[in-house]
Amino acid sequence: MNPTTLRELTGAAKAASAQSPAQSPAQSPNAGAQRSHWLSGQRLWIYPLGALIYYVGVALAYLYHLVWLKDPQMSVLAVDCLPFWSASHLALQGHAADAYNLSILTPIEEHVAGRPVGVLPWLYPPTFLLFVYPLALLPFTLSAPIFLFGTLALFVKVVRTIVPHPRTALIAIAFPGSALVLTSGQNGLLTASLAGLGLVLLRRRPILAGLCFALVAMKPQLAVLIPLALLASRSWRALGAMIAGVAISMAFAVLAFGTETFVAFLHNMALANSYVETGRALLFRVPTLFAAFKLLHAPTALAAAAQALSVVCAATAVCYAWGRPSAFGLRAAVLVCASLLVSPYLYDYDLAWYGILIAWVTAHAREHGFQRGQREWLAVLWLAPIAGLTLVSNLHVPFTPLISIATLWMLVAQIARERNAQAIATHATSL
Repeated sequence: MNPTTLRELTGAAKAASAQSPAQSPAQSPNAGAQRSHWLSGQRLWIYPLGALIYYVGVALAYLYHLVWLKDPQMSVLAVDCLPFWSASHLALQGHAADAYNLSILTPIEEHVAGRPVGVLPWLYPPTFLLFVYPLALLPFTLSAPIFLFGTLALFVKVVRTIVPHPRTALIAIAFPGSALVLTSGQNGLLTASLAGLGLVLLRRRPILAGLCFALVAMKPQLAVLIPLALLASRSWRALGAMIAGVAISMAFAVLAFGTETFVAFLHNMALANSYVETGRALLFRVPTLFAAFKLLHAPTALAAAAQALSVVCAATAVCYAWGRPSAFGLRAAVLVCASLLVSPYLYDYDLAWYGILIAWVTAHAREHGFQRGQREWLAVLWLAPIAGLTLVSNLHVPFTPLISIATLWMLVAQIARERNAQAIATHATSL
């Protein structure tokens, strides 16, 4: 190999590395410019504090209308937690299968809320009923805050484990996805935390990681791609633990509640899909391609085809990221993002998973540096969970699934650049 060729290869490696920076902000010659960025460390106190102040103002206004003005039009906070408590109540009474019967469930929900609450079915598998089983041992006014703020604490702990930084907890608490889950009374923070914890444990404690992934299967539509990632990366112990965990939880659910609960669950799965297909669901809050096409009055067949394409692209991205060596933070982010593109039935509170995605991308960037425009896009993701309620509901332009699609494309492209840079650098240094 002549010196000219060697210099050309070395120069190409440096150029590729420049496209995917490997320097930390402290090491970079542009560190001063990075510190002046509008999303710099100093300013990261200001934006979350502003969000928290806004949340407090909204909460005080709500209490003023509810307690002082006694406004009958004020909706119940954490209303989606009512099916959790009511299903627990029925299970404790030995009638777990009745949780899937809307005519039996609704009177209990309305009794607890003290007013009509609309249609709030129990759509979860019996394995999740095991998880919420003890909720009705306490009054709803106690069990709901314990459940919701307990999952928030777990979420903050997981995010801080991924990104150990003094401001991480504040950013996670002020995350609009967290506020959305708390006010709606959903389990988005719980499933996001379990997925994030599984990824944290995967490299050192794969069996515990697999058990965490098995718990994510309490919401099956979010766990579909996890076994594919473990299979592609040959993480056999984690995959085996996940399969065993799901099997054991199903066995316990059968023993506790009977097989009729599984039959009822399968029936209600069709009910959930029909809500989206017929438009009975609030489609502006459903960030999937299927819902987007239905909101635009497209035929069901076209919406289903778009959703199927979304699934194929998500699965392909996971295989690409996990099938060959790549930075773990990026492949973790790919799995989290792709998991949000599988099911046609997904709500905005499930976008709490964006918090885990942001954490993994940030963890990678702290070691290798941010890509150009990456911090701005992470800010978009931080705000994205409330886009359906604030923008899509008024503009009637269902762009929210495009956020996940664009994010997945960016992550896969970054993995490709870093692999190419590494390959060129390795080849150059071996000459």
